[in-house]
Amino acid sequence: AAMVTAEGIPEAGIDSDSRMALYGVGLLPVLRVTLSDPAKLDATFAKFEARAGKEMSVGTLDGHSYRYAGNDDARAIFAVLGDQFVVTVVPATLGEDLLKGVLGLTPPARSIADSGELQALAEKYGYTAYGLGLVDVERVASTFLDEQSGVNSALLAMMGHDSGSLSDVCREEIRAVAGVAPRVVTGYTEMTRERFRSNTVFELRSDLALGLQGITSPVPGLGQQHGGLLSFGMSFDLPAFREFYGARLDALEADPFECELFADLQSGVATARAALNQPLPPMASDFRGFLAVIEDIKGMDFATKQPPTEIDMRFLVATGNAQGLVAMGAMFSPEIAALELKPDATPVQLPLPAGAAPIDTAWVAMSEEALALSVGNGGETGLAEMLKAGFEEPPPFMSMDVDAGRYYGFLGDVMTSTDMSDSGEEVSAEVAQATGDLMRSFESMFERVSFDVQFTERGIEMPSTMVLAD
Repeated sequence: AAMVTAEGIPEAGIDSDSRMALYGVGLLPVLRVTLSDPAKLDATFAKFEARAGKEMSVGTLDGHSYRYAGNDDARAIFAVLGDQFVVTVVPATLGEDLLKGVLGLTPPARSIADSGELQALAEKYGYTAYGLGLVDVERVASTFLDEQSGVNSALLAMMGHDSGSLSDVCREEIRAVAGVAPRVVTGYTEMTRERFRSNTVFELRSDLALGLQGITSPVPGLGQQHGGLLSFGMSFDLPAFREFYGARLDALEADPFECELFADLQSGVATARAALNQPLPPMASDFRGFLAVIEDIKGMDFATKQPPTEIDMRFLVATGNAQGLVAMGAMFSPEIAALELKPDATPVQLPLPAGAAPIDTAWVAMSEEALALSVGNGGETGLAEMLKAGFEEPPPFMSMDVDAGRYYGFLGDVMTSTDMSDSGEEVSAEVAQATGDLMRSFESMFERVSFDVQFTERGIEMPSTMVLAD
């Protein structure tokens, strides 16, 4: 992974041109940052040690010194090597030759940076040079299945792991399971002064990726921008999901796991099949998803534990039989029957019982494929627009958009106004204040945050956008 810092930390010698990489030397994580002025970082460490009243231990390796802290089992190492700041965690007994490889003093025999794999991923997924991440699940699995050398050999020996104790059947089946989601790839697709866009892809085996694409349904407005405080929704086709799930059970019955490590999973197939065979109620079969849009919440005060005095929101239910859903409600409620709703998206005021505060008014409207409800002043004005909104393609499985400034402001108020002792947590006033201040700093940084969960031919994708405040 690599990232250019937005502002940097100049006092520590990390400026806006610095690069950051988090990678693995075998199973050991290593963070590496380029420094514009290595002496500044040394001075920063000296200040930390002076404040703590204790200096870190110092070791040497090939003429290079490094700081470390830890115990007899593990050490956190902080080293400045030329213009590189390297941070890692290693077993305390790791030999010097292996430590040289971890710190980069000895070049690796194989490097992902030199293989061109990262560049190929960036081109495939449209990622920029600002950030790219990769987790190779199959390679991680092979570390525990195949004979290792170097750092991994030492680590596995310390862990007491013996790959030779695994049967050939287990090895084969573990590799097959790792191949279900062989890689996780993440990166930035845009980074400007206005917004950050990123995407994370959980790559899936092609048959699973194809099957998942069929379990979502079009929901009006889902995945679109609605403004307000928060919007959240999901879509799913229950009959299609049952078909997809049934196909997975068919596969496990036709070719069951033989490895004892998957015994619990295999033994649960019969129970899952019995549950799947239960019929769905008609309304559940017609259900397609929902979308909630909270325009505003007013009057809430965390300091005095004052609940909201007013809520303005809209809620949409997508269904293959909106009129049938209303007809069923009318059977149980004369008030709903009296509304005489038509599938023309025309809002009709819904009578509220006495004492329904903080809800002052409520409206309901219907189209051929959805039913929508709004509460709060002026809520009826957005119902027709909500019902007539278009569909995203592919339909998201999940979508959320939030006013990040207000969200982090809420969190800051919660941390500084709520007595955490009520929840049984021991949080000092200083920690609560510091956390609240941190949330308020985010409040001034971000304007909106949104993300989707999509099922595509590549697998499960999670695109997100962070709009920066002015």
